[in-house]
Amino acid sequence: MSKILLGRLIRKLRKEKGLSLRKLAEKVDISFVNISYIENGRFETSEKVIKQLAKALDYDVDKLLAVADSVNEDIKKIIKKLPTAVPEFLRTAKNLTEDEWKDLTDQIKKRKQ
Repeated sequence: MSKILLGRLIRKLRKEKGLSLRKLAEKVDISFVNISYIENGRFETSEKVIKQLAKALDYDVDKLLAVADSVNEDIKKIIKKLPTAVPEFLRTAKNLTEDEWKDLTDQIKKRKQ
């Protein structure tokens, strides 16, 4: 299912940018056929290509990775470094609203200064 959602989002973003399959393929340095396969949910792509697509489409890489059911490598490293603390924190905070997450993030940033 994530392949289909990812493909739909990439197609939507590409069209919003007015890019052809070939033009996006040039920016990402993969074939336009692969872009077409990704957009049609026929091809699962790598994290590297997803990052390149996000950059080419001027879209948040973490959001695009989330649609692909993946997370950025730096996030994986944080989880591995704190294998019990991070999941516990996320489970505790799972019901926060977007505004509450922003407030919490701002508080942590201030604390780090």
